[in-house]
Amino acid sequence: MGVTIRAATGSDVDFLTTVVIEATFDQGRLPDDFDEVDYRAGFGEWTAEQVGGNESGSSISVVQVDGVEAGRLRVVRRAGLVEIAGLQLLPEHQSHGVGRTVVEGVVAQARADGLPVELGVEKDNPRARAFWEGCGFRYVGEDDGEHRLRLA
Repeated sequence: MGVTIRAATGSDVDFLTTVVIEATFDQGRLPDDFDEVDYRAGFGEWTAEQVGGNESGSSISVVQVDGVEAGRLRVVRRAGLVEIAGLQLLPEHQSHGVGRTVVEGVVAQARADGLPVELGVEKDNPRARAFWEGCGFRYVGEDDGEHRLRLA
């Protein structure tokens, strides 16, 4: 299995939005009143801004498995910290080691730069929290919607 990461471009915005919707749907976490058209418009606009480099230190990438688009990765680098701000995979690419491979790459680069790695995981997403804890992340705090985890 060849997992690669490439910088997202404007032509990837629809795919990146689809990944988030499909992953969240698969987790059973879409609200009953979910408006896909409205969500696609708002998330797509925000993603296009991110891809355009409008947020300092933020990068959005497409995760590929054997050359096929499989997911989305967002990393934010700021002074003294690397944050994995989003990792979503299409359901058919989950539980096959793809996510762990992506995380290992981000962590290796952060360690080479001497920076800690942190992330937030939604409180209503125990499967994701279990994944991150399996990757060595530990609880360090929380806010209203997320648990904050840091690589141990």
